[in-house]
Amino acid sequence: MYFLLNDLILDIDATRMMQPLDADRFSALSADYIAQLGKEMFTEDVQAHRNNPERARRLAYLIHLKMPRINAAQFFVTSTGGGLESVDASFKSLNEMAMELMFAQQKIGQLDTRKVDNEVWHRMAA
Repeated sequence: MYFLLNDLILDIDATRMMQPLDADRFSALSADYIAQLGKEMFTEDVQAHRNNPERARRLAYLIHLKMPRINAAQFFVTSTGGGLESVDASFKSLNEMAMELMFAQQKIGQLDTRKVDNEVWHRMAA
């Protein structure tokens, strides 16, 4: 299964993770708490999805476990003040065929931030 995190398509198949997550272990976590984890991750590094893809994959998988219809999330800095308040989150459910097309584009280097922002998030690329 594919998951779009900011502008990167991740394969979140649990069998491909270095350390698979146990869904039961995380069932008590709320969607808000998982969003908070994402904000913390992107507060530390705005390019966390690229600089630490395994951590990004785990976050994407947690989001999907808690909200199964969601297959796209964006965490973006809204101000330069730092802290969790400076990171906002947005979630979407995208057509699986569109996800596969974007993954194919990513594999050949044709998927970039501007294209994802225009087609998915509808905001200007930073």
